[in-house]
Amino acid sequence: MKRQYMNYMKSNLLAVIACFISMAGAAQGFSPAAMEQLKVQRLWAHSQNAAGMVFDDVQNYSNVILGYDLQDGNYCRPQEGQKETVVGVSSEGFINLKNAYVWGVFNFAQKNMTDAGYNASIADPFRGMPYYIADQHLSKWRNQHYDLKFRAATPLLGNHWTLGIEGNYVAILAAKQRDPRVDTRFYTLELTPGITYRLNDSQKFGASFKYSSIKEDSRMSNVNVYVDQDYYILYGLGTAIKGIGSGVTSNYIGDRFGGAIQYNFSTPSFNLLFEGSYDIKAETIQQSYTTPKKTASVKDKTARISLTMVQEGKDYTNYVKTTYTNRNIDGIQYISQRDNSESQSGWLDLYNNIRSTYKTQTSSLNYALSRNRGNEYSWKVELDVNYIKQDDEYLMPNSVQNAENLSLGLGGKKNLVLGNSMNRRLLIDIHAAYNHNLGGRYVYGGSHADYLTVTELQQGVTNYYTCDFYRIGGSVTYSQQVKDSKRMNLFAKVAFDRVNTSDYDYDGRTYLSVSLGCNF
Repeated sequence: MKRQYMNYMKSNLLAVIACFISMAGAAQGFSPAAMEQLKVQRLWAHSQNAAGMVFDDVQNYSNVILGYDLQDGNYCRPQEGQKETVVGVSSEGFINLKNAYVWGVFNFAQKNMTDAGYNASIADPFRGMPYYIADQHLSKWRNQHYDLKFRAATPLLGNHWTLGIEGNYVAILAAKQRDPRVDTRFYTLELTPGITYRLNDSQKFGASFKYSSIKEDSRMSNVNVYVDQDYYILYGLGTAIKGIGSGVTSNYIGDRFGGAIQYNFSTPSFNLLFEGSYDIKAETIQQSYTTPKKTASVKDKTARISLTMVQEGKDYTNYVKTTYTNRNIDGIQYISQRDNSESQSGWLDLYNNIRSTYKTQTSSLNYALSRNRGNEYSWKVELDVNYIKQDDEYLMPNSVQNAENLSLGLGGKKNLVLGNSMNRRLLIDIHAAYNHNLGGRYVYGGSHADYLTVTELQQGVTNYYTCDFYRIGGSVTYSQQVKDSKRMNLFAKVAFDRVNTSDYDYDGRTYLSVSLGCNF
């Protein structure tokens, strides 16, 4: 516990640093459309290499946002809350110090979920970890998320080289409110050093290396000690072992290594960035702290390539981004034996092998065309195409789950000038999307086919991923300067989205977001 509190204190200290960076920054403010335009054109900022910041627009900027989000409806994955509310605050800032470039962002969110099911173990059941604990009771969850990220980079050294580093610290505190209860603490600390080489005014090359440490401490208990509860230890695709009592204590420990390469070609009116990356995570799950027993582990491998292009003309700006991601997770299970000798060394690992595989491929294409107006846009139209294919298998006894989906999205934005005094703007966004399921199935081949992990949890996941649905929504953002003599822009935003589907017994899901903030 002492180590956990030290981590949380570090998180709060880093948060203060990030807020200082964001507040210290800018002499020039931006309307929401101008801020959006600036970030879209900062291609290196979206890469995994902090050393490329010198090749982006190096204007100072800062923003602070307070937000409230609501989701409601039963079209969700079984582990999600049918109702979720999030209250959060975020701050971001970039400072050009001439002899260094510094960027930082801090996010805090208080997340409350209602009627979330089939998870009594970990803060995020969707992070690629199939080994956790499920139960039969819908419950409330109270979660807190802390996310701090910073970047620092040198200017050009010797007119060719730049060095940079990125750091990211994430901490999550999550608590299930109904027996069997869980109090879980998750954190990850990641460092990504990078280097770039400027060949000439047009061509730059970059490379970065990533390391992160992952830890989650999950402790289950019953408040009502007179009533034992059923729970299920999950092994993947519905395979589970049923238990009764107050649950188990789980300790998740992992490391992630990765690397990326970048190539950038730019002219005064054209900017292209290619990035290829690969990383691998190894994470092990142990039960108990007093006598640790290794139960399972995962090897999570992700390869990703992306190509981003921005062509800026006098009147119009074209933006294109395409990505492809291939993720493969191997689930490894252990056979252990308790050492009952005089030395009593604990549990001995006798054998381990791969018992499950999870494969996900995603491809996406985004195109946007905007009409320029100073440092912002007058209007923008967007097209999104997304393809995702999931192919999961539990090897013995054999079970399979797969899904394939293709979605198309269209959107338009209009940035209205309400008055040149105090830079008054009204940004209107309207968008729609349709998802078509190309196929999918779930076939369970193991024992205990009547377990709720099969009939409710895994079948519910399959239902969610094999739906046709459409989404329509929009947002309105009003912004203005505090005073004509002040460059700080205040803004208020309201966004609403509705997802509908006629498949299964879903009645859709509603999304509402309200935020207040300032750019300067």
